[in-house]
Amino acid sequence: MKVGFIGGGNMGEAMIAALCRAGGRDCTASGENFTEDKENCAASGENCAHGGQNFMPDTQSFAACGRNSANLEQNFASRERDSACAQPASDTKLQVLAYARSKNEFLRKRYGVQILQGETQLAHEADIIVLATKPASYEEILRLIAPELAGKILILLAPNFKLKCAQNIVGADVFVVRAMPNVAAGIGASATALCYGEYFDEASREIVRALAAKIGKFYEIDEAGFAAFTGIAGSLPAYVCAFIEAAADAGVRGGLPRALCYDAVAAAVEGTARLLQSGKRPSELKDAVCSPAGTTIEGLAALEAAGFRAAVMAAIEACIAKARG
Repeated sequence: MKVGFIGGGNMGEAMIAALCRAGGRDCTASGENFTEDKENCAASGENCAHGGQNFMPDTQSFAACGRNSANLEQNFASRERDSACAQPASDTKLQVLAYARSKNEFLRKRYGVQILQGETQLAHEADIIVLATKPASYEEILRLIAPELAGKILILLAPNFKLKCAQNIVGADVFVVRAMPNVAAGIGASATALCYGEYFDEASREIVRALAAKIGKFYEIDEAGFAAFTGIAGSLPAYVCAFIEAAADAGVRGGLPRALCYDAVAAAVEGTARLLQSGKRPSELKDAVCSPAGTTIEGLAALEAAGFRAAVMAAIEACIAKARG
């Protein structure tokens, strides 16, 4: 199974790193080792692929992905002849291809991906194509690669490029899906939204789910909700980092070393998130921390006086408005 990336910006690189790791490579990014895959790879136990190291959850789904497309059948024919598709899912190999112009050499050296000579060649070679360029170039690239896409899966990462627009360019014989991951994809901890085009069949969805599970949790939503998801998950790491930086600054002001502040605040945020994911409500957890006349309720009162919650909601609403175009 060949997954090809057109573009290698922050999001594209994060996904490449995660998939290389899932394929058995010891990948690094920003000088740090990536962690192992998270066990929880899906949302709320519903509409989710299982975690672990298997890329394909179902070999029958893999073979069925060809639907009625002769092109996809030809792409997988050689592997079917040598029984690759009949092997257990754990034996399914995943190869990452890329064409990212100025970042080609960087991606090749850091992740060991195969670099193609252009967008058209990549679309021809890959089974799944991830369009990870700037949205302004989407239409031009889609028109360029459309002849190579019949029967293949096309994943769009742009926050406001509609499925219908892409489908009109590439045709009805292409499986088009929108995805909205975040930068935590690089360590297998993304929160990713998925929305499928009208021609997607269940077998093709299983392939996309298995791919999405490699970069973290995923949520299958309607396209109308994509802008809101961008606000609460896609862009949220930036807001959380702003909060962590402000909290660390306050710790430094209080006399603690900066490195300790960053680590302690990040650990507290991670622990809180894990408690919430275990089933606790934010209000329940907040109340449990706030003792009568204690330090935490004093801090919360200061946040309220400064308009903290209103500022967070305003930031996300601005993001949603921008994503809707």
